[in-house]
Amino acid sequence: MVSIKSIWESHVPTDEIIIKTQLEHVKPFKCFAATNHITGNHLYIFETSKNAKFPEFKNFKFKGLFIEIFEFENTKELHIYLLDNQLKDIFSLFIENIVEEISKIVTENDALVETSNVVLKWKKLFDKINFQGLTIERQKGLIGELLLFNSLLNEEYSIDALLESWTGPDYNDKDFRFGSFGIEVKLTSSKVPKVKISSERQLDSENLIKLYLILYVVEEVKDKGFSLNSIIEQIRSKINNNQNALKFFNERLLLVGYFDEDFENYNRQYAFRKRNFYEVTSEFPRLIASDLPIGLFDTKYNIELSAIEQFLINNESIFELIK
Repeated sequence: MVSIKSIWESHVPTDEIIIKTQLEHVKPFKCFAATNHITGNHLYIFETSKNAKFPEFKNFKFKGLFIEIFEFENTKELHIYLLDNQLKDIFSLFIENIVEEISKIVTENDALVETSNVVLKWKKLFDKINFQGLTIERQKGLIGELLLFNSLLNEEYSIDALLESWTGPDYNDKDFRFGSFGIEVKLTSSKVPKVKISSERQLDSENLIKLYLILYVVEEVKDKGFSLNSIIEQIRSKINNNQNALKFFNERLLLVGYFDEDFENYNRQYAFRKRNFYEVTSEFPRLIASDLPIGLFDTKYNIELSAIEQFLINNESIFELIK
């Protein structure tokens, strides 16, 4: 995959206001990584025939992005602008995803439909990302996922398979999907023994053979603990010899809103207390979509640990659960 970011960085001012580099690997489509050298804004351009059918995303705007359609005498152009250059890294991933998907398409109308699908998917991601930094709750959620990620690396689980299975950054209903097995990860530092569930989808085992809940119980400490930063550095050091995996891992961090420049915000330390494994069966106390009255959604609730003791699994190996 061509790095869109590297193309933008290679652009030097010319007599033209818009500097364009055609993306050769998606021909016959005319796609360009471009830069407006007057404003400094980066953009993606998709040039089509006059009769091309554009989905309804004219003048569509969301978190730092703007989409515009231009009509000329014989052609049309779709422009996707980056309005905030601080988001260049994640914007480049967004454009690379569009290019990757349309490279599988034959007609320009189908390519436009697929572009619209990718835009809508990424709008949901952009809407959920806090570009001012992760909240404490989001930090804890990410720490829990990375603790599990790190444990599977220690069990020598394939890094490529692990990265594909880590679905949390896509804001999937489950944090990890291993084929027909799902894992939801929770981390708590509360002195009250409970599990916080943030939607009716999290513990819904529909379309899964098995669903597990893994709970990390931690305590906040002043020093000699672990932090979000330290776990990320541990994982990076373990996969450093696999540059593709490292790049993919760093991209996943961007998707959840973790930016290295915010490093100083993520040094809160925790001490590990215990890890509990639960199997979520039909008898497990939970709220799922099929049980909710019509009109209720995005339910949030807490489960007392005493209520789910009977679902505890005496197992130390995560790999044994999913193989």
